[in-house]
Amino acid sequence: MNFLRQFHDIVSDQSLSFDNKTQKLLTFGLNVFNLDLAIISKVEDQCYTVLYAVTPNNDLAIGTQFDLEGTYCTHTLKAGSALAFHNVSQSEIADHPCFANFQLESYIGAPIKIGNEVFGTVNFSSADSSPVFTDQAYDYIELFAQWLGAEFARNQTKDRLIKNSNSLVKLESVANIGTWEVDIAHNKIYWSKQTKLIHEVDENYQPLMETAINFYKEGSSRENITKAVELAVSKGEKWNLDLEIVTAKNNNIWVSTFGEAEFEGDTCVRLFGTFQDVTESMTLREELKSKKAEAERLLFDRSMLFAKISHELRTPLNGITGMLTNLIDEHDEQKRTEKIKVALRSSDILLNIINEVLDFSKINHGELKLEPNNVLLKTVFTDLVSLYTPLFTEKRVALEVKNEINDDCWAFFDNTRLSQITSNLLSNALKFTEKGSVKLDTFLTNIDDALSLTITVTDSGRGMTPEFLKSLFSPFTQEVDAKNTKGGTGLGLAIVKELVQYMGGKIEVSSEINKGSTFSVYIPITRGEEQALENKPLANIDLNTSELSVLVVDDNDINRLVLNASLNKLNIHPDFAVDGQDAVLKCKQKPYDLIFMDCIMPILDGFEATKQLREQKICPTNKTYIVALTANTSSQDKLACKQAGMDMFISKPFKMYSLELAIASAIKTVKPKLH
Repeated sequence: MNFLRQFHDIVSDQSLSFDNKTQKLLTFGLNVFNLDLAIISKVEDQCYTVLYAVTPNNDLAIGTQFDLEGTYCTHTLKAGSALAFHNVSQSEIADHPCFANFQLESYIGAPIKIGNEVFGTVNFSSADSSPVFTDQAYDYIELFAQWLGAEFARNQTKDRLIKNSNSLVKLESVANIGTWEVDIAHNKIYWSKQTKLIHEVDENYQPLMETAINFYKEGSSRENITKAVELAVSKGEKWNLDLEIVTAKNNNIWVSTFGEAEFEGDTCVRLFGTFQDVTESMTLREELKSKKAEAERLLFDRSMLFAKISHELRTPLNGITGMLTNLIDEHDEQKRTEKIKVALRSSDILLNIINEVLDFSKINHGELKLEPNNVLLKTVFTDLVSLYTPLFTEKRVALEVKNEINDDCWAFFDNTRLSQITSNLLSNALKFTEKGSVKLDTFLTNIDDALSLTITVTDSGRGMTPEFLKSLFSPFTQEVDAKNTKGGTGLGLAIVKELVQYMGGKIEVSSEINKGSTFSVYIPITRGEEQALENKPLANIDLNTSELSVLVVDDNDINRLVLNASLNKLNIHPDFAVDGQDAVLKCKQKPYDLIFMDCIMPILDGFEATKQLREQKICPTNKTYIVALTANTSSQDKLACKQAGMDMFISKPFKMYSLELAIASAIKTVKPKLH
């Protein structure tokens, strides 16, 4: 009998199980190839597991595992097709671990595949050498592997179908669907076991025609089911409703009820249908509605933001471009100075608008983070007062300050954000106060050894209507007054409220038309640790920069021009690099005391350039002071600069004071004799 006939007889024998067929095929294969050992394996993560085996003494246990690299099958799998060795000791794999451990001279095997994935191998081997395996032998082993792959695939599919079938049975129970019936002719109601479980009644409970309706929650649910039943009885209309019921245990749940009527002639004799607990899906539906509303709100906010900002940006831009254009032909020194002041003031307004937009964007995306540190609490408000006093004086509005915080009170909090809160409130008060005064009161209260900061800003301005107060902290909100309109993005107070809430505090407001408004902020404060105070350089400090070598690294030519002009005012004439790679090259050619490094540049960014300068000892920390000068201002950006090896962080657009502080710090660090 030829090979194919015997193979067909084995695999087509319906009286044999898969395991029996497999064992017969392995025995048949040993006879075909005249070898001693037959194995079917499963290969996973370089682990070779024996699934079936036929050996002379049956001494290879099912489930035995080997490292795949320690078997000849590793070569078979790498080849991706049938592979054979008839005399291993004389072959290129004579030093293979399998030969060293088991002395197997001959081997033939093929990969078993399910689809395109390797399942394992089928292989035959012997300790004796064998004749060279023929092409026919290769075909036979491939046929074995193909049949095994098909059978393993079929078994996997069968297992999945059984699993899915079991899952469907479970899902029917999980779906929580019950049935019900109303026998109108005999005035009886039937509830299935599941329906009773949904109503949370005893399994022996017998619903009554007169009271069953009472399970439906009073209001729209009870009214809708009553109307649906009436239409079904009178007109034969079906219903499919989501309604609320109150169970026997007084739990409110949502159910989906389907019902239809059965008629004999023109008379309705029966109502029947299904009953399903859909509380979870209704909750999810409400959540989706809420998320949809939130998405629509964010879309509206974005549209409002674009519309508002595009309008607000034009005013300061007009001030900047207009004044700079007029400066070209202006020869009067006094007029030039005035126009420059207007342009600078416009640039400050533009920067404030951009900062508000960025803060609002961070808040909307949940990216706003506080950066607390130890500071003298009183100085936060002292600095703000010195900043705002000239603005109030210019408008002829009195600024009355009552700062009752102790001089030695250290606190741990985000002083930048606290300044922003107070600054926004003062700016708002100044904007809407034409005459009279603005009062700033700050004090601490100690409750159960916990500090609470109170900030009160009271103005004598035009006040707000009760209707407007309700939406005061909503973004883009500004009260319309044709006679006294005010500019602005309408984001300031919205940001203030978010910041206060981030700090765990609250904000309250009271106002009366034509009499003024009062904003009160209450923020919990954590006690801080006293820090050593450093004498920071002030603006226009006399710095000896004659021996200071400076390198400016920036890919933007305008940024280089601006920084060059600013440094020239301090008697510094820097060198320039157009990217990080250029900076590293220049630092290898010449030592620099101070480097102003942009962070985002092509070819090599500032972070990587700084790392190379530090790690390669081109610019050691005791010889070169590196300052990050970048438009990226987040806490993550600052941390990245520090980790790269930078000594200081300055955000764009920069102030002269920041440059002076950087220069003073560089001199103190690398050339203290110049200080």
